[in-house]
Amino acid sequence: MRQIFLKAIQFIKENPRIIYSLVLVVILPAAFFINTYLINSNYEKNIDKITQRKAVLVENIINNLLEDRTTDDQKLQSLVEKIKKENEEITSLSIAKPQSEPGEFQITASSDPALVGQQQSGSIQNVIAWEKPEGVAFLDRNEKGRFWNVTKTLVDDAGNKTALIAMAFSLADSDALVQRTIYNSYWILTIIILTVVLLVSNQGRLFGYALTVTKLKEIDKMKDMFISMASHELRTPLTAIKGYAELLKEKKEIQSDEQSSHFLGNISISVERLQELVNDVLEVSRAEGNRLPMEIVEFDPNEIISQSVEEMRSQAAAKELALNYQPLGEPLVIRADKDRLKQVLINLIGNSVKYTLKGSVEVSVKTKGKELLITVADTGIGISSEDQANLFQKFYRIQNEHTKNVTGTGLGLWITLEIIKKMNGNITVESIEGVGSHFTVHLPVVGK
Repeated sequence: MRQIFLKAIQFIKENPRIIYSLVLVVILPAAFFINTYLINSNYEKNIDKITQRKAVLVENIINNLLEDRTTDDQKLQSLVEKIKKENEEITSLSIAKPQSEPGEFQITASSDPALVGQQQSGSIQNVIAWEKPEGVAFLDRNEKGRFWNVTKTLVDDAGNKTALIAMAFSLADSDALVQRTIYNSYWILTIIILTVVLLVSNQGRLFGYALTVTKLKEIDKMKDMFISMASHELRTPLTAIKGYAELLKEKKEIQSDEQSSHFLGNISISVERLQELVNDVLEVSRAEGNRLPMEIVEFDPNEIISQSVEEMRSQAAAKELALNYQPLGEPLVIRADKDRLKQVLINLIGNSVKYTLKGSVEVSVKTKGKELLITVADTGIGISSEDQANLFQKFYRIQNEHTKNVTGTGLGLWITLEIIKKMNGNITVESIEGVGSHFTVHLPVVGK
């Protein structure tokens, strides 16, 4: 037990924010309890005031009914019994007439016939009620519960006091309503307290999750920093290796040695692949961290598209492929990053050249509604429907007999899609295996 207590103390020291939750366990239930108690108390007081007014009102009505019958004791008794029978809230009703001695009264009619004829003397309530025209009302209690005890004078048409009317008005119904309300409110309070306790009991686990998320964010940040640092550090030796390889290629001794030339060629290819991988991994890290540098400006895309096509023309020619470009006849303006758009187009055209064995690659531009559509179409190996569904995932590459000798990281299309999304655009693909593929970039046009 002591060990558990010490561990709890240690956990609180390491995570002081948990104290806030522990305080909630005490403050919230206490606040709910006080609030419920005050509401119920005020509710009960208001109910008592309402019932008091009701009791006085009922007695005033009875007073008016009895005004003309105060001289006839038999009629008074019949009327009192009738009123008591028809009103369940009236638990007792009696009429008392003054006697010769001050403060003495005799009951002449009562809802309890056994009380008729009894003398009342020394009753402070009767004395006060006889002196006060508005009468007297106070709360009392017996074995059946609380009731309003109301006493008031009866007056004749001339304004003379003739008798006292005393009534006990039961609060059983209102008290039952108040008790139900209090009972329900305390049930709700109990449920709320249990809910708070359960939430706080889970706070340790939730707090652990929060710490895990924080650590994961820190790890993710460290990963990004490591990738960025490693990418920059790798570029320097790769550039040096590539430079030395190019210098060796120019030496006559190497040029005359077929095997050495072959080895140097493989070195250059491997260096290029490594540089491509380093660049792609760095771009992925930036995109995932929302740190991809973008400079969004308004410009006419025709020039960027033409430059991209021209840069890729030598690669197409090396494979004896025709690279055609159908520019848009009319000028237009888009909002995008010039360098990033060029990166997207070179990647798409490069892929088409890479996966096209013979035929052509065609770049076309057109507008449709408020969009600019840049389509790169080829007569290559095509893409199956299954591969199309996974095409833009990270590290995904099409694996078949046509692609086994084609190098790549599987990151290019994912990076391309992320760039286009950041320029408020999209990429769609249509392809048939053995026929070719159409990749279309959709970008919003300014002013349309």
